[in-house]
Amino acid sequence: MQIEDLLKALSCRWRIAIVKMVAQRPLCQCEIMGLLPIDKTNLSRHVKVLRMAGIIEDKVEGQTKRMYLKEPRALEIIALAEAISGDTVYVSEEEKQ
Repeated sequence: MQIEDLLKALSCRWRIAIVKMVAQRPLCQCEIMGLLPIDKTNLSRHVKVLRMAGIIEDKVEGQTKRMYLKEPRALEIIALAEAISGDTVYVSEEEKQ
């Protein structure tokens, strides 16, 4: 993977939110759709970008495929970008307070 692929994967607010969510706990796509106002097609595209960049991975648990954070250092990149930009991607209302 090249550096621009990694940075491109983290260049979207939706993908940043997905990374932060799966860092808290493994989630299936239906759980993420319940937390973000995003349709299944767009979510699948974002997940594919993150998977191709090696940031998340899927694991099958019974009949459910859950997404896990494969590269926890991605959170450090996100935190640094948020600190430099002064902008934060929140994944819940509780985080905003």
